[in-house]
Amino acid sequence: MDEFPQIFNIILGDMTLVGTRPEVAKYVNEYTPEMYATLLLPAGLTSRTSIAYKDEDKLLKHAEDADKVYVEEVLPAKMKYNLESLRKFGIKSDMSVLWDTFVSVMK
Repeated sequence: MDEFPQIFNIILGDMTLVGTRPEVAKYVNEYTPEMYATLLLPAGLTSRTSIAYKDEDKLLKHAEDADKVYVEEVLPAKMKYNLESLRKFGIKSDMSVLWDTFVSVMK
């Protein structure tokens, strides 16, 4: 439900239903050259990455240095999902992500 206000951004055309979740600037500064390609994707309400890392806060909660763990472990893993989404960009893939998001939220 915390994502509900973003429906207005989708209606206004500022976001899409399926697309990458933008990173904060300090993490974008850590991108490898290949990772910059993910900035070509529109910002979206959900993605494969969002589904896989819906409990990201739990992964980082006990980390001694959460930023370091994020940059060295979580960010590269999330970027693999995002880069794969870029390769498979299309309506069929988007419909699959929407369904998987629904299933994930209902669990």
